[in-house]
Amino acid sequence: MIGNKAKYAVLSWLFISFFLFCSPKVRGQEMLGFTNSNYNSLGASLINPSLLTNSKNYLEVNVLTFNYFISNDFAYLPSEDYSIWNAIAGHDAPLYGERNNSFLYYRNRNPKNAFSNLRFLGPSASYQYGKHGFAITTGVRYMISANSVPWEMPVMSYESLSYEPIQNVNFNDYDFDVSTQAWMEVGLSYAFDVYRFLDEQITVGVSLRMLWGYAGTAAQINNIDYIVLNDSTINFRNLNAQVGYAIPVDYETNDYPLHDPFFKGRGIGMDLGVTYVKRRYVDDKRFDRVCDQRYEDYIYRIGFSILDIGRIKYKQNAQLHSFDDVSAIWQNFDTISYDNVNQVVRELSDVFYGDPDSSYRTDNFKIGMPMAVSIQFDYHFKQFKNFYIGAVWVQPVRFNMHTLRRPAQIAITPRYEKKNLEVSVPISLYEYRYPRIGLAARFGFFTIGTDRLGTYLGLGDINGMDIYASIKFNFGKGTCKKNEPIECLNYEFGYSDKEKGKFRKRK
Repeated sequence: MIGNKAKYAVLSWLFISFFLFCSPKVRGQEMLGFTNSNYNSLGASLINPSLLTNSKNYLEVNVLTFNYFISNDFAYLPSEDYSIWNAIAGHDAPLYGERNNSFLYYRNRNPKNAFSNLRFLGPSASYQYGKHGFAITTGVRYMISANSVPWEMPVMSYESLSYEPIQNVNFNDYDFDVSTQAWMEVGLSYAFDVYRFLDEQITVGVSLRMLWGYAGTAAQINNIDYIVLNDSTINFRNLNAQVGYAIPVDYETNDYPLHDPFFKGRGIGMDLGVTYVKRRYVDDKRFDRVCDQRYEDYIYRIGFSILDIGRIKYKQNAQLHSFDDVSAIWQNFDTISYDNVNQVVRELSDVFYGDPDSSYRTDNFKIGMPMAVSIQFDYHFKQFKNFYIGAVWVQPVRFNMHTLRRPAQIAITPRYEKKNLEVSVPISLYEYRYPRIGLAARFGFFTIGTDRLGTYLGLGDINGMDIYASIKFNFGKGTCKKNEPIECLNYEFGYSDKEKGKFRKRK
């Protein structure tokens, strides 16, 4: 049997808040210290695929890149009570209140938002040959996004329905949603310098990815008008909502995991990008070997991209339920229990429709990718050879509420970069409200960084976390072993004497 915690989980599922806002453990979704580097075309292609031809490497081989990010504006742990190092050391979090909760919450009435991103970029490689850039990538991603959740709902999960300030109050909430999705992806990217004249260059790029969804859930609440009458009764005056789920669980037995089939959905994703480069020198030297390519320095570059176009459609072990302008008084909520997922859904359908099967609509649904538009700018200081300053703007784009939402972000990142050492300091404004400072460093093939350094320094409460790391091997341009000069070669100008003869005037 599912016990008392499950009862409140069901309520939280209705309210779409519990599983997001009850974890303060663990902000930088874009890995700003990783994606701006001229020694990382693979990382740069995550923010704009056209950057594949503007790297200091002709070949990159990624072994593993990891990014873990979570942010919420409801739950937190006071910095004086707990630190991230306590969590790393495995120390238990302090307990608060009569219910022994392991966190506190911000006592305001603002709508609540949350975002979590776990990303592994697996074995991948990029390659540049002259005007052409190529990449093949593999990866696993898991995202949760909750948007504009009414303030009282996570409070009910924290305090329970017996919390008097939320009783006998008419709450009437509109247009909020939660989506979760875990998927694997394999992608191909291509970039081409479509225009090169003197010191100007324009490059376009595209990334196409096959997506395999392991699990997904999506809840969209258009309206919920309700009153909590007491600790066991809720008067739903109106509910207009949809809930879809495809998870690796047997809905009758609760057996987990369910791998039949392993992937519950499939889809296609795409990134598009264009970059303008103002080169510092006019240099179109030919090359005989790919490793002889010369890196072409720039004064500045400006890029525009559209990221994560696409969606995953779930058709395996999938259900979509809809509650269309229904109402009910749900009594004795504190005395019911459930044995499996189907019982939960049928109870909800029975409460609102008087029929355990009436909420069911179909055996498939879709979840959109976290689409966004982005602008990038990077400037190279001439008087300081190894110093750069970059800027990135990311703005989410959503056409419906069955879509993951990528957080908005503006960032400026000064950096120092050399072949075997790079240091960057991202300064960002998350969701246009929360300022942060990060730090990232690359030592040869290893990169580690965070876009939220204050978490590790104990500066502020713990309400989010960000860390990323990468193991990647670079093969730089212009690193070919030079053969001994021979008569027929002219290394200075890149043409053999035989080739140069074509340009000589005949007598």
